[in-house]
Amino acid sequence: MVVACIADFDVRRVLLDSGSAADILFESSFLQMGLKETNLLRAGTTLLGFSRERVQPLGFVTLPISFGDDNGYIMNMVNFAVIRAKSGYNAILGRTTLNSFGMVISTPHLCTMFPTSSGVVTIRGDVRQATRCFQIAAQLVVDQLDPRESQPVVPQEGVINVTLEGGRFF
Repeated sequence: MVVACIADFDVRRVLLDSGSAADILFESSFLQMGLKETNLLRAGTTLLGFSRERVQPLGFVTLPISFGDDNGYIMNMVNFAVIRAKSGYNAILGRTTLNSFGMVISTPHLCTMFPTSSGVVTIRGDVRQATRCFQIAAQLVVDQLDPRESQPVVPQEGVINVTLEGGRFF
């Protein structure tokens, strides 16, 4: 998770998700940037989420996004799906956009590297922010669970104890 400059706004809590096919801008961020629904291009597209839930975007908007530091920067136009959903993130960048920037992500090091005309730039994520976003995401999942739907674990019929050498049971 990094900070990105999107449409001249420093946007924090941007997830670089090489497992995602879509670039997402959450509605709350979209509105905080002063953008209006009239800026959205409507499309009949449905996105499929991680847990196979279907999400209907409010629309799509193409915005400039840049990354960099004192050693250089890169900028591309990104077509975001604007989504109305609760999230710990403000935006999610998917693999197509990450590849267009030439980004190499190191999850254990919480950083990304990419080439610029001035050389390779490294952007480091914030461990506290990443942890907080993970906690928010986990809580959102727990909040969606319906305790009436949880089933007790019932042992499978036909399970028998097997004695192995040494008298241990498995």
